[in-house]
Amino acid sequence: MNLPESSSRKKWSIELRSTHFVLAVSAIFLAFYNTRFFASLIAATHFLTGKEILFVANVTLLVFALTFLVISLFTLPRIGKPLLMLIFWIAAGAAYFMQTYGIVIHTLMIQNVVETDISEVRDLLSPSLLGYLLVLGLLPSLILSRIRIRFGSLKTETITKAKSIAAALLAVVALLGSMHSDYIALFRNHKNVRQMVNPLNFIYAGISYASSRNVVTAIKPIETDARIDAAGQLQSKPTLLILVIGETARADHFGINGYARDTTPNLAQQDIVNFTQVTSCGTETAASVPCMFSNLDRSDYSDSKAKSQEGLLDVVKHAGVNLLWRDNNSGCKGTCDRVTHENVQHLQVPALCNARECFDEVLLQDMDAKLSASPGSLLLVLHQKGSHGPDYYHRYPQSMEHFKPVCQSNELQQCALGDVINAYDNSIRYTDYFLSQAIDWLKSKQDRYDTSLVYISDHGESLGENGMYLHGMPYMIAPETQKHVPMIFWLSDNFKQDHAIDSGCMKNLSANPYSHDNLFHTVLGMLNISSTVYDQKLDIIHPCRSRAVQQSLAHHA
Repeated sequence: MNLPESSSRKKWSIELRSTHFVLAVSAIFLAFYNTRFFASLIAATHFLTGKEILFVANVTLLVFALTFLVISLFTLPRIGKPLLMLIFWIAAGAAYFMQTYGIVIHTLMIQNVVETDISEVRDLLSPSLLGYLLVLGLLPSLILSRIRIRFGSLKTETITKAKSIAAALLAVVALLGSMHSDYIALFRNHKNVRQMVNPLNFIYAGISYASSRNVVTAIKPIETDARIDAAGQLQSKPTLLILVIGETARADHFGINGYARDTTPNLAQQDIVNFTQVTSCGTETAASVPCMFSNLDRSDYSDSKAKSQEGLLDVVKHAGVNLLWRDNNSGCKGTCDRVTHENVQHLQVPALCNARECFDEVLLQDMDAKLSASPGSLLLVLHQKGSHGPDYYHRYPQSMEHFKPVCQSNELQQCALGDVINAYDNSIRYTDYFLSQAIDWLKSKQDRYDTSLVYISDHGESLGENGMYLHGMPYMIAPETQKHVPMIFWLSDNFKQDHAIDSGCMKNLSANPYSHDNLFHTVLGMLNISSTVYDQKLDIIHPCRSRAVQQSLAHHA
């Protein structure tokens, strides 16, 4: 009975010593999962002279040695093969997204993946992704399942592994030392290249993300004195402020910012103040949204800090202002957890929703009822789906498809660049329409409220420049298109009068540089909230309030 089993095992399996197995797996990763890395490396080095060719060969050996070192750590009895199968699957997905969209894998990208929702995952599915997963994920996993890894005794295996790792480390040191000046130049001028080494990139980023996660047992207050200031108490009407958090809108594609196309015809007809030089806190929603609602500057911001302390919405709530967060995106990333919030992206509103999703106009659905349920001042936060890619053509109703033809695929590199831009610009034009609708609704409430609106996007987007799509590049090396965002204010006449705001002054400031750091303090100022965490120097509107009001606020602070 044992003979057939033994024969079958010999027929359908391969037996390799653990060291030989690690060498083979490392070679497979190097050869088949790093197309984007080698293309970028060759482009960075030009690959023209003998020295440049030698450097590329040196880097290749270095990557192989590092991969060998890491795979050695995962190659353990019993758990080694399942772990490596998982790595093959993840590496297949990483290879697809790097090759298709030109992204790199870093810690915040891992956070994005962890915090994404089903609708965002669906938007990224494609036949090409399936092909990558089958060829680079399933196939090697099947082969791996047929390989028998021969381990020695515990003592023998420990010694062998220690020798192998030591040899790999010596090789790494020797390779780096032999051309250290070339490596310094590469890492200084092309920092993103090292984040393309697959699977080392996501293994390192995953460990970094996991180690940075703190278990938050209590949220620390940032103030205990928030209240409505003297000017606010003298207002004849309560304040109604809509704060619109845009998604993936880049400032240079707004017509009101000088873009050649008329993507903002409605806003151009509104009495807005358009701030043209605004930068985001991050290049992805997972960083930018918590950051803009935190009192932490971008230079001092970290995800763990922000999520272990209260933020803007908590301060507003403590001051007695009503709050409602309405979300048509993938959630508030923890910023609205302690206030009233609702997800509207799956409401059943036939005129505004389809089987796939709801358009941003759904954020204005039943607004009158929401207002009636919140007597007094109200901060209403609307989180858009906006221009979230890569399927920009799904972000607006087909009736509002102005620029044609459009890319109707989430594999943007397969479309003509002009078609990608057409679809993206249509999504911006729909945001323009949505914002104008929100302003018109606020105008209808001026008899009972001092009304105002602030719009600011979380980050920008790459649309094929230098072969790069989407967003999420590390901030230090991200292009301006991912960091330069639009910011728009609309203030009713009643709001300007009660807050003693000179709109001409605001327009004079509109070309000044601002950032997400200003939002926290500007919103507190607009709601007349006094607190020790409020910094009037970061309040964009403060310089444009009358001197008498400023003196009153200073006296009562």
